[in-house]
Parts: sequence; C-alpha cells; structure tokens
Amino acid sequence: MIKDGRNRYHPMAMLHDYIHLIKTTVPLFFLAFVLKADSSAWLFTYGRYILPAAVICSALYIPVKWYTKTYEILPSAIVVTSKLFTTSTKTIPYSKIQQVKRKTTWVHRLLGMTSLTLETSAEGRDGTVRFDVLRPSEASSMEQRVQQEKPDVERETFLEKQDQENAQEGNHEQEEVEQAAAATPVDQKEPRVIGDEKTIHFKPTKKDLIKASLASLSFLAVIPLAGSRLSDAEDLHFEKQVDGLFESLLSSIGMIVGALAVLTVIGVGLGFVRTYKKYGKYELASTSERIFITKGAWEQDYLSVRKDHVQAVLIEQSLMKRLLGFASLKLVIAGENEGEEEVTSVYPFLPVKRAYSLVHEVLPDYRVLGNMDRLPRRAFYLRLLRPSWIWVAVTAGLYFFKPGSLFIDLPWWAFSSALFVIIVLSRIQGYVHSRFQMDDTFIQFQAGGFTKTLYLSKRSKVIELEVSRNYVQQKSGLASVKLINRANPVRETIMNDVPDEFAERLKVWYTHQTLKRKAS
Repeated sequence: MIKDGRNRYHPMAMLHDYIHLIKTTVPLFFLAFVLKADSSAWLFTYGRYILPAAVICSALYIPVKWYTKTYEILPSAIVVTSKLFTTSTKTIPYSKIQQVKRKTTWVHRLLGMTSLTLETSAEGRDGTVRFDVLRPSEASSMEQRVQQEKPDVERETFLEKQDQENAQEGNHEQEEVEQAAAATPVDQKEPRVIGDEKTIHFKPTKKDLIKASLASLSFLAVIPLAGSRLSDAEDLHFEKQVDGLFESLLSSIGMIVGALAVLTVIGVGLGFVRTYKKYGKYELASTSERIFITKGAWEQDYLSVRKDHVQAVLIEQSLMKRLLGFASLKLVIAGENEGEEEVTSVYPFLPVKRAYSLVHEVLPDYRVLGNMDRLPRRAFYLRLLRPSWIWVAVTAGLYFFKPGSLFIDLPWWAFSSALFVIIVLSRIQGYVHSRFQMDDTFIQFQAGGFTKTLYLSKRSKVIELEVSRNYVQQKSGLASVKLINRANPVRETIMNDVPDEFAERLKVWYTHQTLKRKAS
C-alpha cells in the first residue's frame, strides 16, 4: 500500500534511469569510437570529448533528481514536488485523471516492479504523472483511489439523458449486429463475470492467435531476414559458400520444395511467437464505468479508462483483413495518447461480426446504425474526374528523370499507367465503401479505398462540425463535412461529397446539441 503523506520515488527508479542512459548512449559510443574512430570530421573529433562528459553529468544528475523529487498522496489529489534550483509543484486531482496505464517490461519483471502513468486531458507533461518504477501493490492502490473518485468532467446531464431516451426508443439493434451475436460461440457470447461487476468480454484462444499471426503476415519477415543473413555472409567473404548453397537448393524440384517448406515453417513459427509476445495474455474487460485492456505475454501493457471518456469507435479493415474476414476495433479516447494506434486498439484481428457485437457489449450506450445511405451517383463521377496531383508529380518525375535503377525493364509510361489504374481502382472502392447515417443520438460514417473504416460517435462527443463546399461541389449539390472529437491530438473525421441535404440536416443536428448544452 502507498503511504499517505510525502514519499520519495522508489530507489529502483535510479537503476531504471541508468539503464535508459546506457541504451541511449551505447550506439553513440559505438558510432564515435568504433565506426568513425579514424574520422577527422569536427563532429566526431569534438564529439569524442563531449559525449563522455555528457554521460558523466547525466549519471551524476540521476541520484540528485531522485533525491529532490517527491510526491504526496492526498485524499483527493496527487502532488508532485521538485526542489533543485527552483521549487515546482504540480497538483493533479483524481477526478481529472482520465486514463491509468501500466507497462511492465522485462526489466520490471526481473525486479518485481511495474510502471504507472496517470493521464489527464491536458496537453504535454503538465497533464501526466509517471512513476517509472513502482511496486505492483502500490500501483494497484493508487489506481483504486482513482477509480473510487467520482469524475469531475462536463456531464452534460440534460443532453445525456436525452441521448439515453433516444437510445431506448431505438432499442432495435442493427440486423447485422444481431446476426453477429447469434453467430458468436456460446463461450464468447455470454461474457464471464468476475466478482460483482468486472466482466471479461474477450480473451483470444490459441486458435485466435494462429489466425492473427497469419492475418498479420508477420511470417513474411523471414524473407528479408534470410536475405540479410546471406548478405552478411557475402560481406564476410563467404561468397563461394553462398553460391554453393544456392546451386544445391536449385539443383532439383525436391530441394526447392523442401527449402520453401522449411522457410514457411520457420516463418509461421516466428509469426506466432511475435503475435503471442504482443497478444498472448490479452484481455478485454469492463465494469459499469470503466474499460480494462491488458496485452503482452512478456512485456505487459495495461490501460484503464472511463467509458464516458470514449469519444468515438472505429472499426477498421485493411485489404488483407477484408480478404480474411477480420477487423480491428479501436477506441478514440480523450487524453494524452502517445502512440494512439497501439494504446486505443481493442484487438486488431477480430472476426467482423464479433467486432460489431463487442461495441454494444463494452459500451452499452453505443449502437451501430443500420441501413446506411450511399453517396449519390454524381459523387462517383466527381471523384473520378478529380485530378490526382500525386499521379501528376510521379509521371513528371518519370518523364524527365527516366530512372534506370528499376528492376523491371519497362518504359516509364508503363509505371505511370499502373499508378493511374491503382488510383482509379482506389477511388472506385472509396465510392463503393462510403456510407453515412445519423439519428438523434449517433453519427456514423464509413469510408476508405482499399482499406475500410467505420466511424461511430455520439452527438455529445462531437466538439466541432465544419461543412465546406468547393466550386465544383456547389454546382453538383455536394459538400464535405468534418467532425472533430476531443483527443490529443484531436481526432478529425472527414466525409467528402455527401448530398447538400444531409449536410444541412447535420448542421441542424449539431446546432440542436449546442442549444441543449446552453440550456442545461
């Protein structure tokens, strides 16, 4: 348990800083004193003196920083104080903390420690308190204090009540979601309940991990890895051995098939190890107020966030995931999201129907809208006729420079034509995928070219709406709309070439929300 009152950071925090210092400076030492040992350039000449001096100063500063920095656990806030040349104090109330993150690296596991990060919606370091080294019991105690504190955020009570009423009026779920729930295996359809509140919604099985490793194509990493090793062998003057290996492998069809089989097995094995390392102990759970995401077999990442801080839901499908029937479920969360792709990802290899059903399981106030409207036919022609400046620039470069380093012996216009076809196909796919829908509570967009992304947000979570029309869109009766959700950086969602009628309804929809906010 963490003691109330003023505390000094754990002494292992100094060891953590020293390890970080070593990891940062060893490559620089190797560059300056080994690879460029004979260089007379001023950068390396002076760097051989400056680098050791900087490392010594940093090593001496680490214990001083540890001694002069303390934190105090108050009943309703955390106070961090630093007393070196000047005294600075940072106070963060528990009610302002939006996210609780833990990261347990192999160093932490070796020491029996963990790290804890408490984040608010403020930008930069002012809104973050980080404990690089902390006992797991202390981290749990601090997280419990945060969870017990009622959030002091803009409740928008009147609007939220209206949203709930609208949600109750539209109890019927999207048919696709209902079918997804019906098709979900029994062990996943009925989540397990732990204790009184916490519910586990999803834990991948070994079969799920194998599918994820194949869908991620991580097994293909064995090809560049093998090529790199052969290149290293040639650099070490083993050209004859490498050439002999290739001759023996290509001597018969059986040898070729055997080599490909061995590479496939190795690749699949490495892909499974990489996937298991990242998602081996993955768990998605929730209570009535919070969402918990845990992932990582050897190095564990943990995220705890309040449900009312979720600003939007994203369901993404890359081209490969579309072919294999997988989707990635992500949450847009208000707060300091460093590496937002990884932090807010629920699970990147969910069956499509399971991804839709999880939205309502994890966030009961959310529902995926059905019967989405397509863009008008005039939007299709406008997208096809819209100039592509990327194609123009690439074609101009190919025409004037005519690069001779291309591996395929084809004229420059062939590559320009291939790029043109890809751009046209992407625009056709973008038109086919584009959908839009809204009701009194939710707004939903679907867009993308070879990839497809479904965006779902509540009206109360949209902080800004922008409607724009260029000259061609004005003549065609079309518009572009941009929705902004609170995040760091802010999340912008753009839907191009929607009908004017929908854009006007959207403005009324959002203005109605603004008026309700002022009334409440």
